[in-house]
Amino acid sequence: MDQGIERLQARMFAPLNNICEDPATGSASAALGAYLCLLDRRNDFDLEIAINQGLKMDRPSAIGVGVRKRAGCVLDVTIAGFCVPVMRGMIRV
Repeated sequence: MDQGIERLQARMFAPLNNICEDPATGSASAALGAYLCLLDRRNDFDLEIAINQGLKMDRPSAIGVGVRKRAGCVLDVTIAGFCVPVMRGMIRV
């Protein structure tokens, strides 16, 4: 199985939602991981990403993203790290 490990630094701004900058954005990290995995042409591919965020605002965070693609389709996206939960939800497809 082919596997890639990437390290990224991210920033997220949402001024229309009165968020100057978010120190850790798990949902955006998950979406980015799935997108990057789909860009790879291999049908079976595992991707791991270590994302640092919040550095510029002195609130550093480390987000781990794991993506599993089989037969050209993303099957799993996992997020790891430490946070203070502010909401919870589930989407069934």
